[in-house]
This record gives sequence, C-alpha cells and structure tokens, in this order.
Amino acid sequence: MIDLPGTAIAPAPQGPLGLGAVYYQQNRANNDASVYLKQGYLTLKRVGIPGVAIKGGRFEFSEGSEVLAGEPTLDWLRKVRIGERLIGPFNFSHVGRAFDGVALSAAGAPLNLTATWFRPTQGGFDLAGMKEIGDIDVVYGALNLLRPEWASNSDARAFYIYYEDRRHQVKSDNRPLPARQDPADRRKDIAIHSGGAHLLQLLPTDAGPVDLLLWGVLQGGNWGSLDHFAWAWDAEAGWQPSMLPWKPWVRFGFARSSGDDDPSDGDHGTFFQILPTARLYSFSTFYNLMNSEDAFIELILRPIAGLTTRTAFHNLRVTESSDLWYQGSGATLKDADRPEGFGFPGRPANGNRDLFQAVETSIGYDWNSHINTNFYYGHIFGGSVVDGLYENDAADFGYLEMTLRL
Repeated sequence: MIDLPGTAIAPAPQGPLGLGAVYYQQNRANNDASVYLKQGYLTLKRVGIPGVAIKGGRFEFSEGSEVLAGEPTLDWLRKVRIGERLIGPFNFSHVGRAFDGVALSAAGAPLNLTATWFRPTQGGFDLAGMKEIGDIDVVYGALNLLRPEWASNSDARAFYIYYEDRRHQVKSDNRPLPARQDPADRRKDIAIHSGGAHLLQLLPTDAGPVDLLLWGVLQGGNWGSLDHFAWAWDAEAGWQPSMLPWKPWVRFGFARSSGDDDPSDGDHGTFFQILPTARLYSFSTFYNLMNSEDAFIELILRPIAGLTTRTAFHNLRVTESSDLWYQGSGATLKDADRPEGFGFPGRPANGNRDLFQAVETSIGYDWNSHINTNFYYGHIFGGSVVDGLYENDAADFGYLEMTLRL
C-alpha cells in the first residue's frame, strides 16, 4: 500500500471518508506491505465412500455457491445473487479473507450435502492476512437440491450457520456508546444461529426464459448481553426476451432485512450478515444487507461474445429509523481493543429512513480465456439519512480492474 491518506477520517459519526481511509485505519500506516499464505489445503477425494470428499487447511469458501447446478442461468443466479450473502472470501478488497478449517462434501445427484467448520483469517483491509482470528468459530451445513428429474429447472437449498465471536470487541449497534463500551457487555459473546433456504426456478417460454428467486433467513441467539432475533428475505424475477438483439436480461427485485426499533429494550433485532462479500450486492460498497431495504431494477446486455454490461438503479432505505446505516463485510481484526476490526461500522439514521438512490453501470470483457477487464462507475443521490450526517449528499465511486487467470 502506497501513500494511504492519514487525514481522511472524520470524527464520529462520519468516520472514514472513502476506502483509502479504511485501509489507513486498518493498517495504521501511510505505506505498508506484507506477504502471507492466502490458501493452502489438502483435498481427499477417495475416502472409501463414493461422492464424499474432505478438505482441510486454509481455503476460500463461498456460501450458497459451493455447488452449482450445471444450467447457465441457474448457476449465474447462484454465484451472483445467492452466493456469499452470508459467508464469502471478501474478494473485493486487496487483502480478502480465507478460512482455516475442514469441509466435507457428499454428492449423490440430485443432492449435495456440504458441512464445514472454520475460523476466518484476519484481513479484509488489513495486510496482516496471515493471522487467524481464533476467537471466531463458524459452522455451516447445507443440503442442496440440484435439478431433480421431476423439476429439471429448479435449484434449492436449506442451510444452517452457527457463528460465535469471543473477541469481546465493542459491538456495532444502535445503543449509546457507553452501554456498548461497558466491560460487562463486552465480556459477553456473540452467538447466533441462522437458518434459511433459497429457491431458484427457470420458466422457459416462447418469448424467452423467465427466472424467479426467493431467499430468506431467520436468526436467533445472543448479541452480547442482548437477546438476538432477526430476519432477512429477498424476492427477484428476470426475463431474457428472445426476440431482441444483444441478449438483454431485465431483472428486478426487493430485499429487506430487519433492524432494531428500540435501543433500550434489551433485545437486538438487527439482521447480522456474518462474514459476507458485500461488493457482490453493493458494487459501490456504500451499504450492505443489514437494516436495509433495496428495491432495484437491472438491465444486462451481452452484445458480442465476451462482453457483458450491467446497469442498475437501486432505491435504498433503512428498515428501522432508530437503527444505523451499516456498511462492511464482517470481522477483519483479532485485537479486542480495535473496534474498527469488528467489521460492520454503522452511522445513525437519526429518525430518517430514506438512505439514497444509486445509479451504476459495469462493463466487463473477456479478451480471451485468461484475461478479463472490468470497469464500474456509480453515483449516489443521498437521501435524508445522508443529509443528517454530511454536508454534501452525493458520492461517486469507480474502478478499473484486470484479472489474469493462469
């Protein structure tokens, strides 16, 4: 990292003013460098039981897309609109995360069973990516149903996740800071059970295929000294009209997750996103799927082989105006005395619900089987939540990246 901005962090509640400030806050240096092991694991595919494989070591894991159906539209929805909502490798940052643990897969068409236990590595934005966050344990289990004979255009999954965080950091929620800094509350662990499911359905029609997506999760457990109960759901639909050029795909949907409506009632109602890859669902990274409502419409075009454009409009609101506007992708630091490593910073909504509107477009091109370039630009029109925090209510974010696959 070279010349990170050390003066771009405003006092609370504004916080870091951009990703450069986030990198500085995490690394605490204008210039920093590191070399670490991102992945190193052993997979055993012959364990005496057909279809069973066991993997152990340090590896990446993408919840929801650990197994694919073999149908292009269903697989795209799995990877782009289902995968990594709750657990992912955080690959939009320059550090990312991996997981130290063991994973078991048992496949027998049309079913696949996946079970894992792991601990995340430190990272995200911090270059000390070799360290394991030993005070976080995650258990994941999923039963996947992939295009059975009686429903060849269907894809479904039921899953369970247990997340335990013993770092005793200051938690990010809508209580006053003294309550969150109370040693008695910090000594209490976060222990959350999440159970959910998704369903994908492809409907072939004479006018082009129609796709439907449903996803939902319920949570219960403990948020330090508070009782935790939360939920989230998403419903989406798409249509790929066969009579038009450039292979258009129009998609729209609405996602909603719970927030906390009372900071003083002894309960925590904000949906906890665990360890996601937020960029898949917020290219701008200005928001995540906690205490949020996202109504969107999107147009995907594929005019020539290898070229794909995605243009979308999102209308974002917070679910509960007494809660926070959350960002982030989960735990990044193991140190209990560094609250910035909690992973989900939040800014108060101050009684407002209108967060912002986002207009964004991306253009990706596969030059060949090894090289891809991708351009993104998004503009934010701030709403009343943003107006209550910042002098300027607009924001812009863009990037150009190249991926080389060997």
